[in-house]
Amino acid sequence: MTEIKRSINIMAPVEKVFEYASDYKKWSEFFEGVSDFRPMTAITRGNGSKYIYKAKALGMNVTVGTEVLQFKENEGWIGKSFKGLEHQTQWIFEKSNGNMDFTFIQRYSLPFYLGGKLFDKMFAEPAWIKIIEKSLNNLKRIMETE
Repeated sequence: MTEIKRSINIMAPVEKVFEYASDYKKWSEFFEGVSDFRPMTAITRGNGSKYIYKAKALGMNVTVGTEVLQFKENEGWIGKSFKGLEHQTQWIFEKSNGNMDFTFIQRYSLPFYLGGKLFDKMFAEPAWIKIIEKSLNNLKRIMETE
């Protein structure tokens, strides 16, 4: 399983960033390559909420399903796949001298028919790193200009 971990300091209160980032309707505004979010449960925020959405990576458009687990207000959550590419994300929000640090961790496994570890190291992992870094910078820009 590949793990990518990136952090960014955002000059905004953790509560403001968490409120925005935990709203699935906002995800396509800052997270690169995702769109068409549809809730699959009556719960749309917090533990047990599930979403189906489109994700674009490596030139492919795929349908992905994610369930939110271990949701803690103003601290973070885990997103675990139930459809599409096997993955898990962790969203961590921490207060930092009046600002906040946001850390995003993505773990995934590529199926063998997508080229395995060599393909991952040469193409998939660098592509995901770019997507994650751009997404974190998008979130920072939005939160610091609102």
